[in-house]
Amino acid sequence: MIGAGAALLIAVVLAAPIVVPSGNGGSGGTSCAPGLRYRGGAYVARRVSPRQAVEATAIGVGVASGCGAAPANVDLRSLAGIRPVDAVGVTADQSSIYVRRGLCRRASPGELVTCLRQGR
Repeated sequence: MIGAGAALLIAVVLAAPIVVPSGNGGSGGTSCAPGLRYRGGAYVARRVSPRQAVEATAIGVGVASGCGAAPANVDLRSLAGIRPVDAVGVTADQSSIYVRRGLCRRASPGELVTCLRQGR
């Protein structure tokens, strides 16, 4: 029962919506992106194009939170060709990766993995 509850909590954190402002200058939208803490670093969830970010090895546990969800432990994986200090993957979520705050801020989902591999 406890395991099922923990799995549900993790699913809620990972499924929390990522709302991006419309960019039209209006104040109609708010921005919410789930956050992650791992080894003292702050990461933010970013969408990636399908099959671009290839998960590699298990690297530990991070704490995901934000967008109204309670903090929860999540299993993390490294990403092929990307240093874990720059970005990590969450085992249960294939549509997003967590990127260290400030990195590749202007990269589109299709450009994000390339930008991270270049170390910008």
